[in-house]
Amino acid sequence: MSLVKIYPEYIEQFSLTLHPKTLFVSSSLGITGTMPLAARPSSNLKEVIDPAKIGSDPWVGFDETVFDAVLALESASETVALANADGTSANIYSTMLGYFDYVDSAPALARNTKNFNILRYEPPVTLDMNFISKRIIRNTLMPFYYARYDQSSFSYTNYHTLNFFTSSQVPSNSAIIYPNYPRDPFPNSSVSNSAVKNNTRPYFPTGSFSFDFYINPRYTLDDPAASFKAGTILHLSSTYAVSLISGSEKIDGLTSAYRILLQLSHSADIPPSQLAVSPTSNKTSTNSGEYPYDLVFLSPDNALKRNQWHHVTIRWGGSSMNAGSGSILVDKAASTFNVPSSSILPPSHIASDALILGNYFEGSGDEKQFFNSTAASSEGVYNIPGAGSSDPTNFSFNHPLNAEIHDVKIFSEYLDDNLVEDFEKFGNSSIRDMIFYVPPFFVKESPTRDVHLTPFETESKSTEDPFNVDFSFGVGGRLINLENFTREMVTGQYPRLYNLTASTLPTLATSITANEYVYASGSTRKRNLTILPNDNGRFVPDYGLLVSGSKQTAMSKFVDPITNTLADMGIININEMVSTGSENRALSTVSTADIIAARDGTSTSLPDDTSETTLAFLLAGVSPESTAGTAGSTLTIFQRTGDPSSNEVEIFDISNLYYGNSIMEKTFSLRDSNITGSGGKVDILLKDNGAGSLYRANCSGSHPVWANVGNVFYNEGLAIVKSPHLPFFGKDQFEATFTGEQNVHTMIVNVPIPVGQFNSSSNPSYRLISASLDANDTDPAFVYISGLNLHDDNLNVIMRLNLSQPIMKRESEEVMIRFKKDF
Repeated sequence: MSLVKIYPEYIEQFSLTLHPKTLFVSSSLGITGTMPLAARPSSNLKEVIDPAKIGSDPWVGFDETVFDAVLALESASETVALANADGTSANIYSTMLGYFDYVDSAPALARNTKNFNILRYEPPVTLDMNFISKRIIRNTLMPFYYARYDQSSFSYTNYHTLNFFTSSQVPSNSAIIYPNYPRDPFPNSSVSNSAVKNNTRPYFPTGSFSFDFYINPRYTLDDPAASFKAGTILHLSSTYAVSLISGSEKIDGLTSAYRILLQLSHSADIPPSQLAVSPTSNKTSTNSGEYPYDLVFLSPDNALKRNQWHHVTIRWGGSSMNAGSGSILVDKAASTFNVPSSSILPPSHIASDALILGNYFEGSGDEKQFFNSTAASSEGVYNIPGAGSSDPTNFSFNHPLNAEIHDVKIFSEYLDDNLVEDFEKFGNSSIRDMIFYVPPFFVKESPTRDVHLTPFETESKSTEDPFNVDFSFGVGGRLINLENFTREMVTGQYPRLYNLTASTLPTLATSITANEYVYASGSTRKRNLTILPNDNGRFVPDYGLLVSGSKQTAMSKFVDPITNTLADMGIININEMVSTGSENRALSTVSTADIIAARDGTSTSLPDDTSETTLAFLLAGVSPESTAGTAGSTLTIFQRTGDPSSNEVEIFDISNLYYGNSIMEKTFSLRDSNITGSGGKVDILLKDNGAGSLYRANCSGSHPVWANVGNVFYNEGLAIVKSPHLPFFGKDQFEATFTGEQNVHTMIVNVPIPVGQFNSSSNPSYRLISASLDANDTDPAFVYISGLNLHDDNLNVIMRLNLSQPIMKRESEEVMIRFKKDF
């Protein structure tokens, strides 16, 4: 052994930043992308069994057959030893074979069997570690990153779409219906345009008109053999109908491009699916030009592409402007049409009492009956005089829209090119000459209606939250307050949500949870998915119309929950959903033992309002009516946790084994390709914007990176989806992708071995022999260097190097050995 001093100049140190990429998929088919605890786990490495400890406590739990095999092996060893002493032999083949069989069955090293998954969970209805995680995110991480991250608070952005889709799990005959009935003045209206005020019916354009909206034809058919059915965007009987139909372009047999169908006046009474279209014309080929098909027009073929946002403007200036010509603009593509009349309004004897959004009214039923007295009482809609007490008969909704839309506007004027360009980029802060406007924004008002407290009971009240707070904090169920998102901003009217409401169960049931009740109905499933986060990056909304209103006390819903200062109508606050003054401390102190005792009927310490019957129902996930038959007001989940913030969130917890030091900015994404209740139709992709904010990013094209639906904390490996419009995001399946940042620190040590040194060895097996058979070799002596030890100043070995192949060194040779260590 020889020593050589390593000077500082012989040591090289540097660091590398590596970026490991991760794809984690959790689905019904299994989990891929799990992270093992051991870097290179092997199932062949087994727990070591010390024969001396067989039967003692450290080995309790091992298969006894393994112990028997070890004992048999010891006995066989003794047999072989005796045989060797006697000069005989012994056959222990079967014993050895049995031993190795038993070794194979021995448990693998625990370290090699441990895997880490990305954990997804929802806040529980009781206090546990998952509840603590939510509290840490809300009270610690969000305030800490508030100055550095976008919207790092318990709130989300007020930017949404109206989602119309069909599947086997939701009704196709649903619709959003607005009353087209004279009301002057309109309640809760900020209309200042006298022309609109004095109009006999609010949604009748008396002369010129313009339709303006954004649409994304996101959905297509699953079967290439099936035809894409026309879906209607807006329909007012005998006045206008605007529909989405398929274009001629297909990919893999499926419709991939679309066009807009416009029907005016009497032609609006022809079901759109009965019209044959031609890809080379802006007119239908069904008796084109003949009454009643003479006022049917089309946008250019394939003007709209699947999964892309398109700005559509349909405008007509009346018979005196451009000789009665109008145009359909889809982004930059345009087609023209001509209406040889001064108005598109129906004759005075035709009522046209309902404006349908998202479907087409077909039949002979009286439309005003949608606004009957029963619906007015239970759903809070306007009761049209003479509408009766029941819905109309002899009608159908057979043209459901399959698309997402937003900023749906109708004007009583012709929009010039400058206004069209403005509306393509920005929202409206004033009503101007609008007669209809659904953004859809969350608003602080809603009509008084039957609001569910439990699956069994309702209370007549209005709501000022994005979701049903009583249902959520009372029984843990999820119901979106769709009424708070569908207000028509010009008249202040609220629609009839046809087949988009929940109903009460007629009897009590202990075998169903609140959410099982919600998702047992196609109407409530579709209700919960009618509002989705908006992923249109071409548009910036204007919230000016939300500032006015009568319920100024609800302005706190638009205040950032951390600063609690100025109202921002672009923020929906979900931090203080329940008044903390309503907390019942007696209930919040109920222990697990108390609940078990109540379940078993042995409790003697619980307060009266937490009786055995009530707790039994709460354990089942629902809340019963009281014995007197009246609705209870106790928000049980809030009483248990004392947390007034939204529980309609999803949390994703990622071990740092996946990413190292932190997750790289702008690399994180979460995807649920089948949102619960959508029947495989609603696919949601979330990405991070590099500033800790998650935004929706499904569409092709630009995305609104400022529109927050959640947060990701790069250093902590935590993500939270805050929008209640993504119910149970990731529950059935999810896919997470991201890139990490992992620092690898490297030290390279250069060990010089000079000429004339390291010429002998103290190894007992060393022999002085020639390096070659050449008799004329001038330097035949050599040594083999098989390894190195690195010592500190006290000659303690701190690192050891074993060479895979020894190095030959002669006396006249100089060698440099470089070895590297990563930390």
